This record gives sequence, C-alpha cells and structure tokens, in this order.
Amino acid sequence: MKIIDASIKIILDSRQEETIEVGLRAADFWTKASIPSGKSRGRHEAFVLEPRQAAEKLSEIKPLLLKRDFENQRDLDDFLISLDAAENKKNLGGNLILALSLAFARLKAKKEGKELFEYIYDNFTNQSRIKFANIREKISDGLERLPHPIFNVINGGAHSAQPKSRLTFQEFQVIPTVNDFNISFAVGKEFYFKLGNVLDKKFGADVRLGDEAGYSAPFKNNEEALEVLYELILKYRYPLKIGLDAAASQFYKSGAAGKKREGFYLVDGKEVVAAELKKIYASIIRAYGILSIEDPFDEESFDDFSDLARMLAQAEEKILVIADDLTTTNIKRLATAVEKKSANAILIKPNQIGTLTETLDVSQLAYRSGWQAVVSHRSGETMDDFIVDLAVGLGAWGIKAGAPAKEERLAKYERLLEISQKIFQ
Repeated sequence: MKIIDASIKIILDSRQEETIEVGLRAADFWTKASIPSGKSRGRHEAFVLEPRQAAEKLSEIKPLLLKRDFENQRDLDDFLISLDAAENKKNLGGNLILALSLAFARLKAKKEGKELFEYIYDNFTNQSRIKFANIREKISDGLERLPHPIFNVINGGAHSAQPKSRLTFQEFQVIPTVNDFNISFAVGKEFYFKLGNVLDKKFGADVRLGDEAGYSAPFKNNEEALEVLYELILKYRYPLKIGLDAAASQFYKSGAAGKKREGFYLVDGKEVVAAELKKIYASIIRAYGILSIEDPFDEESFDDFSDLARMLAQAEEKILVIADDLTTTNIKRLATAVEKKSANAILIKPNQIGTLTETLDVSQLAYRSGWQAVVSHRSGETMDDFIVDLAVGLGAWGIKAGAPAKEERLAKYERLLEISQKIFQ
C-alpha cells in the first residue's frame, strides 16, 4: 500500500499536556492516531520525543515514507525501526513511530474492508480474513466474552489528585466476574457512582478525581481503601473482585551506593524489605479476595516477582500476577520474566515499545508461555480508542481503560459496547 500524504498536529492529552496526532492518507482513505503518555513510566520504555521535535522528524522522513510501497504492517514497522536505528527509538521517538504504525493499521484495515480488530487478529495469527459470522470461533477460545474491563476506581500513588492521600498503591480496581460485557460495564458504572457517594459521606469536599478518573481521597493507608471497596461489594453482592496495581517501582528506595544497606519499600509510612512486602501482599490477598496484582516489586526485581508468584501458587491462590514496568511490552524483558517465572500475565501498552508489530510479537510470546494478556491505557490519555480493538483482536483477558467517567476513558468503553453489538447481536 502506498501512502500519499502524512501530517502531524500537536494536541492536548487528559492531563492537558502536549502530545501528537498523526494522519495518513492512501488513495481514498484517511486515518489518524494519537499517542497517550504515562506519568509512572518504566525505565525501559521507548523514548518519547517532545511533540515539536516529533513534527520536525516527520518532515525529515516524510519523503522516504511517501516513496515506498508497503506490503503489510511488518513491512512498515520494520522500515520505521530501521530508520530510527536505536534500540530505544530515541532518534525518531517511540511516540512518532507508534503514531505512524497505528495510523497505518487503520489505513490498511479500511483498504481491506475490515474492522480494526479483525485486521489486528489477522496480523496476530497470520490467518486469512475472518467475518463476523465466525469470529467467535476464531478469536481466543471462541471469544465467548470480550476482555474483562478493569475499572480503576481509587487512584493512589503517582495517580492521586489528593495531596493528603497516603495511599502507597497506585490503583485500586474492581473487576467484573461475569462474561457479558454489557452487564460488566453496567455493574462497574453502578459501583463507581455508589462508591462516590460513600466517599462523599466519609471525606466530603476532600474527594477529587485522579488521573484515570478514579477517586482520590485522604485515605490513611492502603487497607482503609481496600476495606471500603470490599464492604461495598459485599453489601450489594456485586459480581466483582478487587485488583491492585501496586506500581512498586514508585515507592522503592534503592540501597545507598557503596553501603551494605538493602533497598527497601516505603509502604504506609513504614520501611519494609522485599520479604516483608511479600507477606503484606499475601495477607491482603487472603483478606480481600484479590483477583490480580500488578507490579508488586521494583522493575528490576525479577526474582522477587518469581518468589511471590511461587508462594501464591503453592497456596493455591488463583490470581493474576501482572508484569508492567518489569516487562514494558519488550520481548527481551518478557523472555527473562518467562524464564524466571516472574508472573503469569503481562500488561500490554503499545507506547512502551513503539510499533504494533512488536506489540503483537510480545503478545505471541506471552501466550506461548501460558501467560494472560491485559491491554492498558495510560494516565495521560487521548480520545483514541485503538487499544480496544487491540484487546479484542488479541483475545486479551482484560483491558484497563480507567474509571467509567471522563470522556477519554468513556470513549474506550463506548467502542467496546459497539464491538459487542457487532459480534454478539
């Protein structure tokens, strides 16, 4: 497919920070893609160029981009990677490369007359075109369900908007246990607004909305937030489980250079080493029936991840141990995590790695290794809903799109509802 025009403009994300939106044209088709950003970024994520630098880079490579005829997604992505020629994509920027990659995917899907999730599925499996009539038999165990929505309903850590909050963990989530997405979304939305009422009574005007539309309030510690969620679930018998994103790299303090002191984690105002933190996790998992825990240790702590995963398996705790900062959607880091049995699920964020093809390759390795995949948004989001089609095309276990509030989060859920209608009705 030949691209005949490429453009870029600077837009604002949900944190009112500048990001980029790239448009591509081929014959009669035009598409665009915008790129989110994370506040708590892993050290191994693809490099992010300042938007104005990204615009300059696109001007530089545009003649080369328009000169080529790209056969498929991998052809385009490999071309961009070779142009950049840096492992972390610091020359062109992972954000510019990804915007071009995602816009191309949309363009190619349009040209082939496919839904975007169909196109992604075809590229993921290298199979021929599928149709709505048989998509359930083709995508991930028959696609008996869409990905589980993971609602981030309380924001702590780096995502909190309440300076008086003492929540160490970054996300307190609820996850529907039913397979019908329409019911899941309705339950999640109802729970979210009931939780808002509870917190208003408890904290009054101190309740705010965090980066991902979850509530931020002056909680004294992590367990206070867990108690509120657990009691509300029990009171109304909601088909929900609690999930956590610890984002432990954010509260890890490394040992001083040249000294024997071990690194430690600052949890609820207390200094704890990894072994003590494992016990804390084991306790709250048992007490609150936790379904998933993300990034329980620092992003370099493969062995601590492994110890926790093994401990939970021995205790027959059936929960997802999800790697995010540990793996950063990077196939080399995932390979290490798989070898060390550090987790049983990976968080997929395309902007961590920089192309759709690399994202699909990482997902393939995760599945071959018996891991689950959870596709995720970022704290600084745009109205772009690409991740929804990605999650469906991958047959992902879950999708993180934030709380069911604010337009940039609701855009994702609305796309999921649209896909649900296309596939199941």
